Amino acid sequence: MNDVERTFVAAGKSLRLVSLTEPSGHYRIVEPYMVFVSSTGRRLFHLYQIGGYSAGGVLRGWKNPEISNFASAEVLDQRFDPRDDYNQFKEEMFPEVVFAAPTRDGRVRVPGKG
Repeated sequence: MNDVERTFVAAGKSLRLVSLTEPSGHYRIVEPYMVFVSSTGRRLFHLYQIGGYSAGGVLRGWKNPEISNFASAEVLDQRFDPRDDYNQFKEEMFPEVVFAAPTRDGRVRVPGKG
């Protein structure tokens, strides 16, 4: 686990927003929900972006960027409430969970496969 991932997880555990910065200097303000390993072995964040830069032009919404895309991360003072449509239990989408923030009703998927 690198520093960016550690910071993302710390923010997710405390339900605080995080600023993720790319090597280019572009940043994203996000709600940190999960760290998972895809079916192809890539280590990804599951997040909801609320501000900052977006290469695809879609600023707000659910995204799963590679952790290696970011050079730094900073936990922000602002808290967030888990979104109603956050579903960490989609095993086909999230085959191996490393970290998962709790759902609105407090459920948490146990880290690991399936």
